[in-house]
This record gives sequence, structure tokens and C-alpha cells, in this order.
Amino acid sequence: MKALAGLRRINLDGLRWRVFDAKGQVLGRLASQIAVVLQGKDKPTYAPHVENGDMCVVLNAKDISVTGRKMTDKIYYWHTGYIGHLKERRLKDQMEKDPTEVIRKAVMRMLPRNRLRDDRDRKLRIFSGNEHPFHDRPLEPFMMPRRQVREMRPRARRALLRAQKKEQDRAAAASTKDEENAKNAKSEITA
Repeated sequence: MKALAGLRRINLDGLRWRVFDAKGQVLGRLASQIAVVLQGKDKPTYAPHVENGDMCVVLNAKDISVTGRKMTDKIYYWHTGYIGHLKERRLKDQMEKDPTEVIRKAVMRMLPRNRLRDDRDRKLRIFSGNEHPFHDRPLEPFMMPRRQVREMRPRARRALLRAQKKEQDRAAAASTKDEENAKNAKSEITA
């Protein structure tokens, strides 16, 4: 089976099997977390010249999301080697053809280009659905860290507060005007 290919070349002793669920995750943010785990940067024993990353199993690759208009605007290029044979494929078409390759390219392009790259590629297993053949392994689900949203800059924050106050003042003025109109209409009816 293709998913099990190359496992004999990997020393699996002491490796953790981390499971990433790609459903609804943003492509680049997920790929950067996978790259950190593949390199072993989340361990205290990290060294750039030693391969001590963990096995990564990525599920639901077909349900990945991207921000902006990347689904139609992002283009993958490759050359066949013949003159004038520069090929291209949009992200949308690549997702229909093979969604696992989208995540693989994103992760591999975040890894350093050195001799450890092939070993790290063997430790990455991506599946388009929820099924995988590693049920006999001790799998650990990976929790994506919460995204740190920066506070608004002071000038923009003041502008936002001014706009909100202005809107509240308009709403208050409109409600008092409606009350006066209702009061005037009531006095005209009684007169």
C-alpha cells in the first residue's frame, strides 16, 4: 500500500504519531505547524543537523480552506523540460485532482533544503479523507494553537470609537425626534 511505503527506512523508535485534522484549517497556518513538528522544533532536543521530528498524519485534506481569492488566483507552475513547456494549474483544479499534493507542497516548501528533507518527507502522510491505515499506532491528535489576534492600533481604535459614538448619538437623536412627533400627533388628536 502506498501509505505504508518507505516506513522501513524510518527509525520509528521513540517517535510520536501526530494526527492533524485539516478540516476547515487555513492551508498556510496548518502547513507551518506540520513543518515545525516534522523538524522536531517543538522538542527540547532540537538540533538543526539531527533528524528527530515526529510522524505526521494529515486527515481530511480535501476540506482545507484558503483565505482571499487564492482558490482561483494561486497557480502552481512546473516545466516538462521541453522548450516552451511551462505548465500551470490553479489551486482549485489541483484540489479536484489531488488535494494531498497541495498540503505536501505547502509543507515541503517551508522546510529547509538540505539532506534531511527526504527523511522528513517520508514522515509526512497525507490522506484526502478520514480513513488511514495507522490504527495500530499510538496516535496523538494535534491541537492547533489559538491564533493571536493583535489589538487594534491606537489611532484606528479611537476612530472606531468615534464612529460608534456618532452612530449612538444619531440613534438617540432619531428616537427623541420620534417621541416628539408622537407627542405632537397625540396633542393634535386631543385638540
